[in-house]
Amino acid sequence: MGNVVDPLALANAFGVDQLRYFLMADVVFGKDGSYSAQAIVTKTNADLANSFGNLVQRTLSMIFKNMNGQLERYDRHGDDNALLDVVATACRTDLPREFTAFNFSGGIEAWMRAVFACNQYVDDQAPWTLKKNDPDRMKAVLMTLFCAIHDLTIAIRPVVPSAADAILDQMGIAADARDYAALGNDDWCEHLIASGFSLDQPSGAFPRLEMPMDGEGEAF
Repeated sequence: MGNVVDPLALANAFGVDQLRYFLMADVVFGKDGSYSAQAIVTKTNADLANSFGNLVQRTLSMIFKNMNGQLERYDRHGDDNALLDVVATACRTDLPREFTAFNFSGGIEAWMRAVFACNQYVDDQAPWTLKKNDPDRMKAVLMTLFCAIHDLTIAIRPVVPSAADAILDQMGIAADARDYAALGNDDWCEHLIASGFSLDQPSGAFPRLEMPMDGEGEAF
């Protein structure tokens, strides 16, 4: 009847992580859903490449360039604690609760709100300006973001495991410290700093998707 789609063809066209993210974020579990190539590209680029991926890339790049890749102990301000509270609630409470109830789209919505909060924090704190007039504060902002990204990446890892592992590899997070239980370990950053870990030049984990073309040059 022509109403069946080969999931392997979709995965090859868009990527397994990106396709899984779209389906879990945009289709309510247990109900019918719709999709198009444009919808998949738009959703994954907006959420993964632009919002989360750009947050990760900017943060790790600034640590690499402005802190020589070295992680440092820092004193948190009220804004730092407020952001980490938002991220912790989304990653340790809201998303796991919704995923347990098979409300995957609701869990991802909670996760995205925390991603948006991080991006707003970057805009408000402007670490590129702090580099010139308050380098210690810049380091605190970047370390706050580093800690937030740790939680965000582990929380979304079941949905985008390959990309999440690529990020966590760059952050020096051990392979056995990437499950939800690890989110309850508040000493992970202190231990990582004490280990002398140093960030290398980061590479993006979420490349932007382009509209795939069929054999005749037409978009799907």
